[in-house]
Amino acid sequence: MKREQLFRYFSLAALVFLLYQTLLILSPFFTGILGAVVLTLIFFPMHRLVHRMFRSLPKRRGAAAAISTALAVLLIVVPFIFCTWLLTKEMKLVYPAVERFGSQLEAWRQGGSVTGAPWMLALESRVQSLLNLAQTDLRETVIEAGDFVLKFLASLGKGLPKNIFILAINLFVMVLTLFFLFRDGQTLLKKIKDLLPMETKHKEHLADLFYVTVTAVVRGVFIVAVTQGGLAGFAFIAAGVPSPIVLGFLTAITALVPLVGAAAVWLPVSLYYLLAGASGKGLFLLLWGTLVISLADNFLRPILIGSKTRLPFLFLFFGILGGVKIYGPMGLFLGPLVVALVIAFLKIYREEYQKEPNEPLPQSAPPDSPSG
Repeated sequence: MKREQLFRYFSLAALVFLLYQTLLILSPFFTGILGAVVLTLIFFPMHRLVHRMFRSLPKRRGAAAAISTALAVLLIVVPFIFCTWLLTKEMKLVYPAVERFGSQLEAWRQGGSVTGAPWMLALESRVQSLLNLAQTDLRETVIEAGDFVLKFLASLGKGLPKNIFILAINLFVMVLTLFFLFRDGQTLLKKIKDLLPMETKHKEHLADLFYVTVTAVVRGVFIVAVTQGGLAGFAFIAAGVPSPIVLGFLTAITALVPLVGAAAVWLPVSLYYLLAGASGKGLFLLLWGTLVISLADNFLRPILIGSKTRLPFLFLFFGILGGVKIYGPMGLFLGPLVVALVIAFLKIYREEYQKEPNEPLPQSAPPDSPSG
């Protein structure tokens, strides 16, 4: 092996090792860094406008970055902190209802009729006979669902100080990273593009795809959350549930949580009314949540995101679900982004390395005819 090749392989191995170690160092702050990247992409048009306003200043980059960061914090971080405080405050009012729900669920678990809801036993036998499903136990199904709801609500308060501490660290990292991305983001992006060993048009395509995918996912997530909160608030008002505006607001907040979603609010409320004997309210809320609110999440989100990213519906659907399962909440952005990048790289491979099947082969010139 030549000395130049040995040096090249050694440099490549050292680079891969150092990149891996850098990822390990940054991994505790990955949530805050990724949040800053997302906010930078969302508020970059605003930052460009602010930068133009401070064009005459000698250090306009730093001033514009500081003002853009402050505006982003006011528009996103402050409302998020307020929503978290409001949710914590409202949990104090929810706990008594949760305790009553748990006691009624435990009474039904013992095999007896829940006080105020004797109709449930009749409903159980009626559904069993109607569907003729001897293997199905409606009682156990509802009990398991109730246990899940109670455990989820209990987990919200368990370890709250630790979660608040982690949240504070991630917020600090996000705000700090957001400032530097506003100030030096374009320079950093140019350096990353220069390192990519591909043509300029492919680099620009990947950068545009990254921007469009992330911003479309953010818009889709928030539009779906607001829609689900509005649908839930309408149902709570129609059913005469106390504090329908607050419950609708909490539904929109929980709709941002992957896998749990808006069901963290409307499912406990509907089960509580079912077990309390208010069959009309309970069934209405249960059916509305299952057929309207949940379907709005399952169909509206892929359509909103797919219309911007031009991703196939099936790929986008599995990208969201698989991303959330692998990466957690941030998989909501990383899943569709990975799918979009895979499709983009396949397109680049087809254009650069695969010949078109109908491309004519070059023909050699006919030999000169002999003279004479």
